[in-house]
Amino acid sequence: MSDATDYTYLTLPPGEPVRSCIGLVVAGMAARGKIGVGGLEEAVELLEDRHSDESLTRYRFSLVEDRLLAQVEEQRNATDDGAGWRTVVELVS
Repeated sequence: MSDATDYTYLTLPPGEPVRSCIGLVVAGMAARGKIGVGGLEEAVELLEDRHSDESLTRYRFSLVEDRLLAQVEEQRNATDDGAGWRTVVELVS
């Protein structure tokens, strides 16, 4: 089955100075989807907590109907195939 969801990707290098980019993307996506800002600060904090200080962190965001979904890429163990995406935030209008 094909996944018809369009994603916006954000890849951040390690380090604290670039973490504010996460908030900009989430706020922009929420505005684009006309999703209320209630819980926006907490959502950004959850995503920022997932940002690595040692390696690249990849995020992906999608807008489907009245919800914003934010996911973080997770590396799986050697027996799994590649990486997977963990849903960290789901905002619904």
